[in-house]
Amino acid sequence: MSALPHTLRHYWLWFAVALAGVSVFVQAPGGYASTSHSLLHGLCAQTPSHTFMLGGEPLPFDARMTGIYGGLLTTVLGLALRGRVFRSGDIPGTVRTFLGLLIAVMAVDGFNSLFTDLGIGQLYVPTNVGRLVSGYGAGMALGVGLCWLVAASTWRMSRPLPGVASLREFISPLAGLAIYVPVVILGPDWALLPVTAFLVVSAWLTMSLMMLVIVLLAFRIEDEITSIRALHVPVAISAMLGMCAMLLLAGGRFWLERTLGISNALM
Repeated sequence: MSALPHTLRHYWLWFAVALAGVSVFVQAPGGYASTSHSLLHGLCAQTPSHTFMLGGEPLPFDARMTGIYGGLLTTVLGLALRGRVFRSGDIPGTVRTFLGLLIAVMAVDGFNSLFTDLGIGQLYVPTNVGRLVSGYGAGMALGVGLCWLVAASTWRMSRPLPGVASLREFISPLAGLAIYVPVVILGPDWALLPVTAFLVVSAWLTMSLMMLVIVLLAFRIEDEITSIRALHVPVAISAMLGMCAMLLLAGGRFWLERTLGISNALM
């Protein structure tokens, strides 16, 4: 039996949920740009002045969130390709320090931007490039942390080894940064669809992985997860819950905006 039919047979729910999500994204009225803005409305402030434009259209996330979700997905994909997602061992101190510094850099840039917007003062003039790059670094840290959390929740199938053993293993996500940032900054027309889809997938994956941890612990089935096959149904349910959470957050924000008379300049 070839690999694809075998995979479809054992993980058909994953493909069904993914196909449903893609269908909604592509076929929703108003086009993918409008759909992505609405879908991610509850996850980001979507401030016009803080948002990059590609092909004359704003991205669905502002610059900082574009960086965070870009760095997160790139890091998670890198760990997955190297078979490092299901590793629950302690991460070396040098790596933890590096990840902590990445988060600290984003925090400093974020507060500097906030103080500037509030007219309190500033350490330096904030820019969308700074928001993008600092967000990407924090996304790398969040990607490592999220994978460790999933691995710890599936401890019976996880290996007691660190997912990231040295700083050299950040070469791949940093290489992704070198490609990602110029594309977002230069804003070519052709990049709007792939970057938008990339951000939507990253948000959905993030919400789904968080929901997976909740599902495993809430139903107390973490002891039963001894292989990827055992994650077939839990992952499918978590993906659907992740999408529902995104829709509820977006719907809640739209409701508040209508109730309070707040307009969203990007919509």
